[in-house]
This record gives sequence, C-alpha cells and structure tokens, in this order.
Amino acid sequence: MKKTITLILLIVISATANAWAFEVPGFEGGIGIIIADDEYKYKEMIFITGEPILMEGTVRVRRTERDGRRTERFTFNLENTKREAELSRSINIDIAIVEKNGQRTENYTISSFKETIEIGGIEFEADDKTIQWSKSDVYQQKPGITFFAGNWGSEKVFTINEIEGEVLVNTTGTVVGYDQFWGATNTQVMKHYIVFNKKGDSPVNWQGTATVEVVHNRTKDYHYADNAPGHISFAGGFLLTEAQENVLKYAYDLPRFCENGEIIAQRNVGINSLSLDTNPSIERLMIPSMRDIGGHWAEDEIRFLASLDAINPDATHFGPSLPMSRGDFARAVVVAMGLVPEEDTNQRQRTITTAEELTFLDVSKESINYKYINIVNEKNIMTGMGEGKFFPSNTLTKAESAIVMVRLLGLKDLAPLPPYSTGFRDDAKIPIWAKDYVYVARKLGLVNGTPTNFFQPEKEISKAEAVTMITNLIDYLQNDIRYDFREGVLNY
Repeated sequence: MKKTITLILLIVISATANAWAFEVPGFEGGIGIIIADDEYKYKEMIFITGEPILMEGTVRVRRTERDGRRTERFTFNLENTKREAELSRSINIDIAIVEKNGQRTENYTISSFKETIEIGGIEFEADDKTIQWSKSDVYQQKPGITFFAGNWGSEKVFTINEIEGEVLVNTTGTVVGYDQFWGATNTQVMKHYIVFNKKGDSPVNWQGTATVEVVHNRTKDYHYADNAPGHISFAGGFLLTEAQENVLKYAYDLPRFCENGEIIAQRNVGINSLSLDTNPSIERLMIPSMRDIGGHWAEDEIRFLASLDAINPDATHFGPSLPMSRGDFARAVVVAMGLVPEEDTNQRQRTITTAEELTFLDVSKESINYKYINIVNEKNIMTGMGEGKFFPSNTLTKAESAIVMVRLLGLKDLAPLPPYSTGFRDDAKIPIWAKDYVYVARKLGLVNGTPTNFFQPEKEISKAEAVTMITNLIDYLQNDIRYDFREGVLNY
C-alpha cells in the first residue's frame, strides 16, 4: 500500500485525565491516600531533632483554579504518640500557569506558611518570614499520556523554644512522572541539609543530611477469572483492578547522642522505608460473544479487547485472520487507551439540535466508528488520506500501525539519528517515513518480527496482529514505563 498518512507530530492539549498530572498531597516528601474528597491519610519523616521520626495523620487539600492561576491550601495535622511529637503545618501556594506551544508550565510560590513541631516538650516554629521556597514544573501532553518533570528548593529556619536557637533546613527536590489511562507514577527525590544550633548553658550544635525518595503509583491491571461451575453460560471473564501504591524510602547521616544528650563521634547512619497502599477496586468486564476465536494464538488478547468494548463484543464472528480496517483500528485504539471523553448531557443536547459539520466526507454521523475516528483525527493519532476522506474501510500496513502506537506515546524522538538499523532483516524495506516509529515500537516491545525476524512493513495487518499490538501497548503502559520511572529514577 502506498503511504498516504500525513506525518505531522503535534502535542495536543486535550487531557487523558481530568488533571495534568497524578495528584499527591503536598511537597514535603510524604505519602498519602485519599480518604475523603479533600482529605488524605498521610505519613512523613522528619529529622529536625537529629533522628528520624515518623509522623502520621491527615492532610486536607483545597484547590481552586481561575484565569490561568491556581491556589492550593494544605493543612497538616500529624503526630507520633510514642515520641510525644505533634506537627501542624498550613501552606497557601499560588501557581502561575502558562500554556504555550503544546506545553504547560506551573510556577509555584508560597503566599503564607506556618509550621509548628513539638517533640518531648521542645517547640520548633517556622513561618512565611523564615522560609524561602519555590517550585516549577513542566508538562508535555501526548495523545495517550502526559509526561512531567519539576524542581524545587527551599530554606526553612525554625526557632527552638522561641529564643533558644534555630534549625536551618535546606532542601532541594526533583519530581518526574507520567499520567495515563492504565497508570500513573510520581517519583520525588528530596535532599535535606540540616544545621542545628541550640544556645544556652549546654549548647548543642550539629549538622546532618537526609535523602527522601517517594514513589506514588496508580495502577490498573487486568486478569482472567475462571468460573468454577460447569453448567454456566460463560466460562469466565476479565476483571480490572485499580489501586494506589505509595512507597517512602529514606537514608540519613545524623549525629549520635549518648544518654545524657551529648554528641559522640560515631554517626547515626541508616536506610529504611515504609509504604501506604489502598485496597484495590474491582470491575468485571462484559462477556464477548465471539465463537470463531477458540484455540487461536491471540484468543486471550482478542477476548480482552472485546471485553473492553474496544472491538465489537456482540459480534459472533471476529475473523482474526482478516485485515483490520482503519475505522475499527481507530475504535480499538481510542477505547483501549481511555480516550473517549465522558458524555456531557448539554453537549449531547446541542448535538441533537445543531447541525454538525462532518470532519470527513466518507464518515457519516451514523457510522459505528464516527466518534472514534474524530478523536484520533483531533489528537493527530490517525489522519485523513486526502480528498477530505478518512477511508475507514481501508486496511493498514504493519508500518502504519506502528506509527499509531508511537504517536500515542509521543516517543518518536527515542529513535537515534540516521544511519541506523531497526534490527529487522528487512530493515532496508521499511519506508523512511516509518523507520523512526518502527525502531521505537520494537525497542518498547510493541511490535515483533516473524520467527525469522522479518518485519514485513507493507503487509496488511490482521485483526489478530492489531489486537496483539494494542495489548502489547497496554502491557508496556502497565509495567515497563512504571519500572523506568520508579526503579530507573531511584537507582540512577
């Protein structure tokens, strides 16, 4: 098939989720899970006394956004009863938002701050006059995933019992992550440098460091569950489970004290971790009606996408060896990646009463794949083939389908500068307009060659092959990318 897909890579500002990134409770290196609309169960480590202390409790979060600015208010109430420790902290943050050239930046400043820590009768206090803090994040939203990264730095000065001295805490932090339908990861690394100076008849002076690594994960997994009874109309079905996993790892190099409170030469050095997870939510998927896929090599993948409604679950015959059409591929991609927007009742009413201009001359509003084709076109995942037409009944080649997979992720630039080889034996036959995409798709495990390592770029992709490619993409989004952003960052 002659290549006619328009090769334009755009960054489209239309969310794959309601927010630009996976929300976490604050920027103090803690972990939390939502227990109410605006309240988190929360854990955090503090090191202000010269030893690590676990603080637990709640944090309330209020967010408002208007006219390119967002305001966030965090209220922390934490304690450690064994250590006779209490912490209260309130922070108001102003965020200036700029969207330009398909990207979004958020620049954070503190408008008010108050923190009080009481440990064993000693009170540490800081406020907006004794803190300097700033943070900046950048977001790039690709058709199927949002990537983000950020940096922040702060200097807090705590008084000790008002007049007995002060504690200086310098912190630098980084954050990197992603958010997409099948999961999200937010990985933070914070480095604290602490200078403790207590005056009086028995002065105490020391310096220490602590590194806190925090990973917030939202995971969505699927598996097949068999039904035990034999006399039942369906043998089993797929389940989706969704949960949050939060891990806090900390390392410290702090002073060591003897029983009378004096500092000794040996340092208190250690590494530890803690976690906070949610109970998984479970969703049973529909049972597909297909009767011609039993024993097929892609049977599990076909049943899974049919259960998601990514391919027609009500059809009794799928035809796994038949070519996949462009229209059906658009539907499979959009549904599998969670790109179908929530239905707006007002919008639906306007659609009924207002004439809508067709995007493509050959895709009517009555077409079963009408909305999916519009979505892939709007997000530049798949585009028309000229003459104002989409040609939804046309087939795709393996090279064209690889382009769609990589466009969803926005990772075409992972390909090296030419000359290079994709590693397939028929590398020379891969069209130049598809080579970067095929290279990346193979690198990420989205496409495979024949048993003899031929890619066959101009071969029409079958329904079974297309379904397998999409489930490979889902598996990548569930596992490989999470590993890269979690273990890859923390073990860097």
